[in-house]
Amino acid sequence: MQDSQEPLELKQTINLPKTSFSMKANLPQNEPKWLAAWTKENLYGQIARRARTLPFSPCTMARLMRTGASIWARRLNKILKDFIVKMKSLEGV
Repeated sequence: MQDSQEPLELKQTINLPKTSFSMKANLPQNEPKWLAAWTKENLYGQIARRARTLPFSPCTMARLMRTGASIWARRLNKILKDFIVKMKSLEGV
């Protein structure tokens, strides 16, 4: 018995989403367009302006770093003390 059906193409057997963008990047063609659009919208200037208006000053950031560091230092200190006490008690000290 001969199968009269044509074999399906692999692309037809895979459930791919339908999208409006191409699956091929074409970066050499598309990247200059993106850069031109970003320059036209002044995207980098907008990002820099938002970064300047963040509520964190260098003093605030330093305080947060100290606080975070002290929390981790206390945790590490406790872990080391527990580890050393356990190790020494197993050694019979």
